[in-house]
Amino acid sequence: YEKHELHRKFGVVFQNDMVFFNTLRENIRFGRDLDDTALTRAVEDAVAAEYIDSLEEGLDYRADIKGANLSGGQRQRLAIARAIVRRPSIYLFDDSFSALDYRTDQKLRRALKPVTQNAAVIIVAQRISTIKDADQILVMNQGRIEAVGTHEELMQSSRTYQEIVASQPTDKEVAS
Repeated sequence: YEKHELHRKFGVVFQNDMVFFNTLRENIRFGRDLDDTALTRAVEDAVAAEYIDSLEEGLDYRADIKGANLSGGQRQRLAIARAIVRRPSIYLFDDSFSALDYRTDQKLRRALKPVTQNAAVIIVAQRISTIKDADQILVMNQGRIEAVGTHEELMQSSRTYQEIVASQPTDKEVAS
């Protein structure tokens, strides 16, 4: 692939992705010409509609420099909307669910399934609930891959994975 061609295939969201001093609409568009339908769909798919609709200006709300007037979870969902509006064939979510509470994380994962079903999805995460449904999980320990498998396989074979799971609340605990 040519570099620009490969770049278009990726939708990348970092933990502390950039939010620009501009409206939420322009932050999601990021210089692209998008109709309101595509923009609204991306906002809904990123589970950002509720907080954006609660703002008096909605999508025309102006984010401060680096999104200082938005919470970490709001900034992350804005960045996710920016990535998914392009409908890339490869998504890279680099700890981009970390600022979300557990319920919002669950809701977002459910909303993203149909959006990403025909794409490759790579998620870097520390929260087990974010990655437990992955086809393949790589357990890292001190910068090295220690184990590879599904959630069920790793629960049987990886002590490190078992310790991480034991240290975090379960989906049932979160739901209550």
